[in-house]
Amino acid sequence: MTVSRLRWPLILFGAVALWILVQAMPIMPQDWADPIWGLAAEALGKPLAGSLSVNPEATLTGLMRLLSYAAIFWLSLQLNRDPHHARRALAAIALIGGAYAFYGLLIYFTGNEWILFYRKWAYQDALSSTFVNRNSYATFAGLCLLCATVWFIDSFRHFLSINRPLRQRIVMIVETIFSRALLRTLAALMLLVALVLTGSRAGIASSLAAFFLLLLTYARGRNVRAPHAAAAAILAISIVGIIVFLSGSLLSSRLAGLDNDLSAIDRGIVYSSTLDAIETVPWTGTGYSTYRNVFAAYRPSSLSSRFYWDKAHQVYLENALELGIPAALALNISILLLAWEALRGLWRRRRQRTYSAIGVAATILVGLHSLLDFSLQIPAVAVLYAFIMGLAVSQSWPSSNRTR
Repeated sequence: MTVSRLRWPLILFGAVALWILVQAMPIMPQDWADPIWGLAAEALGKPLAGSLSVNPEATLTGLMRLLSYAAIFWLSLQLNRDPHHARRALAAIALIGGAYAFYGLLIYFTGNEWILFYRKWAYQDALSSTFVNRNSYATFAGLCLLCATVWFIDSFRHFLSINRPLRQRIVMIVETIFSRALLRTLAALMLLVALVLTGSRAGIASSLAAFFLLLLTYARGRNVRAPHAAAAAILAISIVGIIVFLSGSLLSSRLAGLDNDLSAIDRGIVYSSTLDAIETVPWTGTGYSTYRNVFAAYRPSSLSSRFYWDKAHQVYLENALELGIPAALALNISILLLAWEALRGLWRRRRQRTYSAIGVAATILVGLHSLLDFSLQIPAVAVLYAFIMGLAVSQSWPSSNRTR
């Protein structure tokens, strides 16, 4: 039953994986091979079996990573069919994210000089926890925050519908979140503060967009009354505003200096050069995971020499260059179809709709951030997203279908 429900995502993803393998293998006609193989053969004075990929080893390594993410999604899909297992998985993500946030906050407020056992060599003014790049950690923290928020709300949501006076319900909720659910409260707050202290504009904006979408879909799925939903929205916005005001000086300074940010100018140049590169191989691509090998040939002299551009900082353009436009579209559509399955769960499930909401919000988060950065290319982020989507899709189907 699982395979038939996911046949189109599986077919599209399988086709992309097969195409990546074809890119790396020296099986294509010589006229189709990348021109670099002809130049190499001429320089060495002997014939070489060319491939579509300019670096077959990197392409096969990238395929191994991609298949690993798919395997994690599939394991999560199978192991989280039971609602009890799903609740444990949700709590585990929230706790792990809280632990990363706690470590990041501890390091940040004690000098911000270390990444585990190494001296911090980048982003000394930003919180990045165990990550090198603050933008990557912002995406990771945002994904964990989505799960921690649902875990936190689930600790008191039953008080919202009991037949008690409003004041008494408020007292019961406050007592719960600061006593029995204190760990959930701390995990969510630490993740939110850590997210703001990253100073990642795109990461924070994408996470907050996903966060409020999660609250909206959660309210719809729970049939929350309009006054309660409005009060919850005002409370959430107030908490976010207070935390940004108290701990977001780095974010505020970066927002104030947006127009003078050289990296924004550089990114525009990189995007334009990547589009030029895509025009040379729109159908076949240069080989998955070969951007760093290819971009040097298209790097314009106007681009600042301060940065080494081994990624396009735009996942969709990078995929189009490496895979070719058809395969890149197939990969993106396969992921969107999984998000569509999660979205459908909001309508076809009567209970446990929050997991579907998390899957939709998580896809919005990584999808928006991929427009401006490469967080989804970081294994820790990709593994977490794959696990969350497996959890969301498994809980999006009616109970009678999940056991087949």
